[in-house]
Amino acid sequence: MDLNSIHRSLSTALLLFTALSGIWGLAAYARGRGVTGSYWGILACLELLAVGQGLVGVAMLLSGEQPGRLVHILYGIVAVVTLPGAYAYTRGRDDRRAALQYGLLCLFLLGASLRAAATAG
Repeated sequence: MDLNSIHRSLSTALLLFTALSGIWGLAAYARGRGVTGSYWGILACLELLAVGQGLVGVAMLLSGEQPGRLVHILYGIVAVVTLPGAYAYTRGRDDRRAALQYGLLCLFLLGASLRAAATAG
């Protein structure tokens, strides 16, 4: 399996995971619940997926492959720094409002991931 195939597979996983994470956060908010330990785990897995995909992307760049458009790299950076930035901003709150914020943030990341896939080339 070449790097491009791995990058594409991780992209698909990231798209599905951001969608599910967003729905989970919004459902928790709608049910009057905050961020649970399970949801923190999902968000951590989402971040690991983004970092893994980014590392594969860096390996592709180092091997001479170029993305279709340079904005593709920007979308990758956004995917990696958004969740830790939100955690720092909310100071790790786990209340109902935080569930809404993370749910909406994950849907934002879904949109960014879709745009990144569209600019891949």
